Amino acid sequence: MSLRTRILTLVAGFVAMTLVVMLLGLSTISDYNSMMAGLDRAAENTYHGERLNFLISSAVMESRGVYASRSQAEADTYAGRLDRDLDMIEAEIPQWRREGITSLMALEARTREFIAIRRDLSKTARAGSITAAAAIGDRTRQSRMTFQADIERVVADTRAEMVKARAHADTYRRERAFSFALVTLVWIAVTAGLSLWLVSHFITREIDIARREAEGREKLLRELTQSNTELERFAYVASHDMQEPVRMVNIYSQMVLEDYQDALDERGRKYLRTISAAATRMQAMILDLLNYSRMRNDPDDVSPVDLNGVIRQAHGNLARIISETGARIDAEGLPVAGGNPIQIQRLMENLIGNGIKYQLPGQSPVIGVTARDLGDTWQITVEDNGIGIDPEFAEKVFEPFRRLHSWEEYPGTGLGLSISRKIVERHGGRIWIDSRPGHGTRVHFTLPRAPAPALPKTAAA
Repeated sequence: MSLRTRILTLVAGFVAMTLVVMLLGLSTISDYNSMMAGLDRAAENTYHGERLNFLISSAVMESRGVYASRSQAEADTYAGRLDRDLDMIEAEIPQWRREGITSLMALEARTREFIAIRRDLSKTARAGSITAAAAIGDRTRQSRMTFQADIERVVADTRAEMVKARAHADTYRRERAFSFALVTLVWIAVTAGLSLWLVSHFITREIDIARREAEGREKLLRELTQSNTELERFAYVASHDMQEPVRMVNIYSQMVLEDYQDALDERGRKYLRTISAAATRMQAMILDLLNYSRMRNDPDDVSPVDLNGVIRQAHGNLARIISETGARIDAEGLPVAGGNPIQIQRLMENLIGNGIKYQLPGQSPVIGVTARDLGDTWQITVEDNGIGIDPEFAEKVFEPFRRLHSWEEYPGTGLGLSISRKIVERHGGRIWIDSRPGHGTRVHFTLPRAPAPALPKTAAA
């Protein structure tokens, strides 16, 4: 027999046996689902019958409490409980109709009669006539006992139906399990040859292809990682080596302006001031770029960080600009978070500094720092009364060197929020902005909770 014939035979046998197994399985599932649906209906009927029996019994007990009451207040209490039980019984009746529980629907008229009698009893007791309420109970005792007996009979019948349905389902499952196991064994025997051939000729080939693709992805990942490392190293080296030339340009332009200002006309002095201002901006940008590139090499150690202490330190570091602007920082009762203290200090100073900087002329900045417990993390919010941000740019402002204003309006390099986002993401959190122009800005970010203190070795043992 040729290879092609063998393959076609195996495929035909595989398809035929698969169809047989599928048909048997679908038939079994359909029949079993039908039986389980009947079992569920029987269980639901039993539940509603037992619940009705329980509520009727509870209403009878509350009625007896009314009879035995020694004061009107006690009678009112039992009457209230009786009304509650009657409300629950009345709520059960529509469910019988919805679910088609004929055995209980046959008792609907008597159930409503019981409810009406007991509501009359409760009303009489509330009106102050406990004796009259007891008389109502005595007068209807025989019909009530007959009614309860009928309910118990219905419950017994539905429980017997449920047991019968469960036994039938179990028997059917055992019989079909044997048939299904037999057919499955035949199916396995018929398809074994095809499976081996497929493994040797197709699956093995696919595994080789997947392995080569995985190796290619790993190689590309290594190259990307190496490229990113080299770019970060270049940014660090470039920004570090550029500091000195820029600093010298700034220093010498200021020295020329101071020492030779009498020899220069106004245009020459203006040119020198422009050079000095540009060098200052370049120096600030280089420092921010250097800080941004250093983030990769900062340690990832997580330790408890008291955010109240961070705010106090930030207040000291920003003392000059706070004094110049008359800014106020409101922050009390902040938690102890987990993270790198230096990075979190830098994060807070960036956000508070932005809140102080981006203000309308003549307006005193008010910065508020609050915290909200989210369970595993803390959500920190830094809110200001500044110029705000258009929601269109709420995400773009986190991009490196993204500025929405000129240097003359609001000095800055456009890296502060980029560094802030990188710090938050290194701590496993996220940062976002909630703001509208002219209504201030709220910057939210999450930080992990402080790590639990390590147990001593003796205690751990």
